[in-house]
Amino acid sequence: MISKQRLRLFLLIVVALVGLHFLTTNNFRNQDLQRILDESLNKKPESYDHKQPSPGKDIPAKTNQQINSKQQPDSTKVKLKPKPKNPKLDDYTIFFDDLEKYKINQPSIKGKYKEKDQKAKELFSTEGSFLFNKEYLENVLDISETTFEEMKASHTKYVNERIPQLLNEGVVTFGKMVPSDPDWEIYEGSSGYVLVGGGRYSWLSYLVIKQIRATGAQLPIELFLATEDDYEKSFCEHILRTYNARCNVFDKKLAEDLSTRFNIGGYQYKMLALLSSRFENVLYLDSDNFPTRNVDYIFDSDLYKKNNLILWPDAWARTTNPMYYDIANVEVKENKLRYSAYDVKQAGGKENLRPLSEFTFENSWFHDFEGTLPDPTSETGMFVVNKTSHLKTLLLCLYYNVFGPDYYYPILTQGSAGEGDKETFIAAAHALNEPWHQTLKQFQWTGYHSKASNSFTSKALAHYDPVQASTDTKGVDIIFMHLSYPKFYPNWLVDNHDLVYQDSGEHIRMYAGVRENVGYDFDLRVLQFFTESICPNYYGPNGKAIDEDVSLTKGTTYMGDYLQYIKDEEQNNIKRCEEVFIPHLKWLKETNNVKETKKDEKA
Repeated sequence: MISKQRLRLFLLIVVALVGLHFLTTNNFRNQDLQRILDESLNKKPESYDHKQPSPGKDIPAKTNQQINSKQQPDSTKVKLKPKPKNPKLDDYTIFFDDLEKYKINQPSIKGKYKEKDQKAKELFSTEGSFLFNKEYLENVLDISETTFEEMKASHTKYVNERIPQLLNEGVVTFGKMVPSDPDWEIYEGSSGYVLVGGGRYSWLSYLVIKQIRATGAQLPIELFLATEDDYEKSFCEHILRTYNARCNVFDKKLAEDLSTRFNIGGYQYKMLALLSSRFENVLYLDSDNFPTRNVDYIFDSDLYKKNNLILWPDAWARTTNPMYYDIANVEVKENKLRYSAYDVKQAGGKENLRPLSEFTFENSWFHDFEGTLPDPTSETGMFVVNKTSHLKTLLLCLYYNVFGPDYYYPILTQGSAGEGDKETFIAAAHALNEPWHQTLKQFQWTGYHSKASNSFTSKALAHYDPVQASTDTKGVDIIFMHLSYPKFYPNWLVDNHDLVYQDSGEHIRMYAGVRENVGYDFDLRVLQFFTESICPNYYGPNGKAIDEDVSLTKGTTYMGDYLQYIKDEEQNNIKRCEEVFIPHLKWLKETNNVKETKKDEKA
């Protein structure tokens, strides 16, 4: 009896030990599975799939690491959780952490030319007389070997270490959103317009916002404000209510920190506007860049879906220093890909051009060779980008802009026309071999023959439809008017006599050259918006506009009640409006003989 009792006890102990071993082993297996999944999720952003299941939901049956239900009962299935969101994403600090590690500890190369004040020549890309060869471009800036080596080391380290580190830390798009966020499904695939405001730039942006809506565009708009100091409550509430345009106010503390650490401001706000935007797909516009048509369609075009980065060309010949390509580890081969206007002129006509294979770095424009950026240069007064597909491009672009004023702006432009952020987007995509498309039709100088100077006076750049231009460069629609000179500041227009000749008092139609293409009187459209928004005396005692062809009330249209910049100039503007703006608007209406074709509504 005693031996049987001992045997039963022994068997019970054995069974208990076996059970404990099974439970312990199974627990470790589950923990290993979670660790493997965590590592997988940790690496996932590097090849992010837009259509992957949203974390937080049960993983479908065919997902990697799914436990086979035939091997384990339903009650014991492991529920896989997404990796927790990095808290530094919510305040954007993750994007700027440790950037000092990549600082170039050498004197600025801005304005440091080998020959005094001999910056790169400002010539159009159609120039046929000057040879922008490799030797010339290498000898504009005086870049020491030490500076070159440090720039190259910094660039290489940022691309090979910092960008992968950010992806590994949970960055999946150029912003704070991650798939586990409740609003990810709203963010993914979203599109909209982004402008930068603040002070007088809010005034310019307001005119562009009015024009966007006048074209029939429906996508939402964001107006980026660098700090709370730029926020004007009544204005932001007004444009949200009236135009579906939201003020996006950046964190003041972070903005001040970035200003202290990197002196960020000006051009660099563009990157902060992109970073903090709620849209995955952004059409960025400068505050003086007016769409002439509804351009919502660009986001749905095959051209955009294929490239996810669309840019527009500038006028100028590219003057990028060849050292940039060494710094960015981009191989440039002595293999000429295209002819330039210089080649045609030197040959005495296209029919006399020799084979591309006969050209060398010595006798050809450098930026016609394999591996270089395109000629002409780029314009970033507008561009369209997908912040998820082009995350790496935008991270490198951020680096270029943080260290841009002293190093990357100069090396990309060498003091030639428009030195600033404009080459950083295409350069970043090019360096990382990510797709981009630069519109194939350049642009149209828009202006008039001035009676004062007896010569053509350019007042704007008219940019073309990239989709149409990708198949045929003839008969292409103008879709943007970049009103660079003049910008629509009231004092500028009056003091520089842009609307009325100083001596004769004759009125001027600045943009007559685009009327046939866009299908309406662009001068009249813009000046109507301008006058109704800036002139308190455009309204009668009853608060109604004095022009009978418009139905406007002062309380909702005059911006002196909403923008401090306009309010501060109210007395000066009353005089300007009486003497210039209101009479000029009247003249434009009286001389508007263009039949409206409704071409601003894009099919």
